[in-house]
Amino acid sequence: MPIDFSQIGWELLVPLMLLSILGLGLAASGLSRGRITLPGYLSYFWIFLLICVVTDFFSFAPAIWLMAFVSFRALREYFSLVDLRLEDRWGILGAYLSIPFMIYLIQIDWYGFFIISIPVYAFIIVPFLVTLGDSQGHGSLLSIGAIDFGLFFFVYCLGHIAYLAFFSTWLVLLLMLAVVGCNLAGAITARRGLIPGFVLSCLISLALTLGLRSWTLVPTGPAVFLGFLIPVLVHMGNYTVGVLERDLGISAADLEPGRGHVLDSLKSYLFTAPIVFHYLRWTMKFGEMIHRHGN
Repeated sequence: MPIDFSQIGWELLVPLMLLSILGLGLAASGLSRGRITLPGYLSYFWIFLLICVVTDFFSFAPAIWLMAFVSFRALREYFSLVDLRLEDRWGILGAYLSIPFMIYLIQIDWYGFFIISIPVYAFIIVPFLVTLGDSQGHGSLLSIGAIDFGLFFFVYCLGHIAYLAFFSTWLVLLLMLAVVGCNLAGAITARRGLIPGFVLSCLISLALTLGLRSWTLVPTGPAVFLGFLIPVLVHMGNYTVGVLERDLGISAADLEPGRGHVLDSLKSYLFTAPIVFHYLRWTMKFGEMIHRHGN
């Protein structure tokens, strides 16, 4: 059944408009054969916008599985870069299977199980699966650490974006716009040092958290706090993953799919998504809200 846009408030059309504009930009970049380049994080911003649009205009259920695709792609690239062994195949399989397991918990809104799904159950099962393939224990400790690390960041932390969309796509949009704004501020002030970039990031983030209150429904006090919290988390994620990229031999000047492009594009969200989600859940009392989307 076609969508009747006349019955939709203009505020719900904002994500759709952003999705269209950004989609055209990414298409132009792809067709230009390198003459037009866009930052990698914008491609995943496009996917997160798509999640918002599908949730608002269709249903949350299909939208959330787009997040599963993002986590799978990030985890696959990460596993291709770390020094894993053939003996780790069962642990790797367990890590991949953790993605639909966690996504399903979000879909049915089982928060209590979601919050411990990766840090408890997956972190216990993966070491067992790794040792099944390497009973002699030659290198198992490093493999367990590498797999669990990837699970935590690229499945569990990113999964909080999908869970935030369960309650409000405007909160997801606020988070995404603030992250993009912080990255743009960093690019603009790259030659001036860390402090100017951080100050500009705070100004952009604060303008967004306060300016979008009518749709996000975040109270003024928490909105101001978020305006300063998000830039801190973005810079922490960028710095941490930047160091890990150097350890993995990833060159910022030579990023490509399968060789650090996905990890570099998502690093700004890894610290931001879980902490912002839990802060908003506590502040706005998600458990007492009437969910916008059915299970």
